[in-house]
Amino acid sequence: MSEIIDGIHQRGITRLCHFTKSNNLAHILRNESGIVANTFLDDQKEILKRNDENRYDGKEDYVCCSVQYPNSWYLRKIKDVDPIFKEWVILFTNPVLMNQTSTLFCHRNAAAGRGIYIKNGEEGFSGMFRNPVQGQRLMYRTNSMLSCCPTDDQAEVLIYKNISRSSIMAIAVPTLEQARKEKARLSFIPEVPRNINWIIAPNLFDVSWSSIVRRGDIPGEILYQGE
Repeated sequence: MSEIIDGIHQRGITRLCHFTKSNNLAHILRNESGIVANTFLDDQKEILKRNDENRYDGKEDYVCCSVQYPNSWYLRKIKDVDPIFKEWVILFTNPVLMNQTSTLFCHRNAAAGRGIYIKNGEEGFSGMFRNPVQGQRLMYRTNSMLSCCPTDDQAEVLIYKNISRSSIMAIAVPTLEQARKEKARLSFIPEVPRNINWIIAPNLFDVSWSSIVRRGDIPGEILYQGE
């Protein structure tokens, strides 16, 4: 067992998180290529809208993810840029993607210093959990903080090229209403799998989850069973 896989199990990491606009879901889920990095979207620009038009980390060929919980600070920054499509979802993906040799890690937001803090391998993985780490300020772990969470809430994992559809384990939305709407919309597309798990998790769409995990609690999540 590799050191990264061992670390995933020891820390109880169950997922990576990736934000996307809900209107990207149909294309992501109807193709096995799944979530595709910016560089490889060139022939799909009219279909998929890039989350980040300014990849200051210099890694346009990578998909940005976070460990266990999303970078809600980034969502807060960009969610109102598009005046038409304001609904977002979080794709939960398999954490074993961190064990790929091409995967990169950053103990803070990867755009900091235009990517100079990005590392690979076990050094990059373990660096996300050091105490303290230097982010926008010096960040410390609390004694009760969930071990699955990086010290800096904006730590990133970069997955090369794409995250396959088969690696997507569930989709989180902030409200019951959105769960109903997204599931109904996708039901008309034959290529979209029908066994997708939908999670209602309002705390993950704002920054409130950070204080929850730092006191050792788990933010509320409800499996949507459909009606």
